[in-house]
Amino acid sequence: MIRKILFAPTLFALFIATLAGTASAQTQISPEMRQKAIAVARACRADLKTYCNGVDRGEGRIAACLRQNADKLSSPCRTTLADMAQR
Repeated sequence: MIRKILFAPTLFALFIATLAGTASAQTQISPEMRQKAIAVARACRADLKTYCNGVDRGEGRIAACLRQNADKLSSPCRTTLADMAQR
C-alpha cells in the first residue's frame, strides 16, 4: 500500500517542492500543498535522514528512495503519507 501512496502525483509534488527548499516558477504549489509537504517532511524526517541522507534532491530521487525503503519507514511516516494520499 505504501508503494502506491508514494507514486501519487500529489505526494511527488509535495516532496519536490518541500525538499528543494524553494519552488521555481514552473513548480509553484498552493499554500495547502505546501502545508501538507511540511507535515510529511516532519513526520518522515528521521526516515529521510536514515535511508535517504546521501540522495541528491530533485528529479524524484527522494521519492524513489522512500519507495525503495517503504517497508522500513516508521509508523508516523507511513501514517502521514497515507493520510496525505487520501486527501
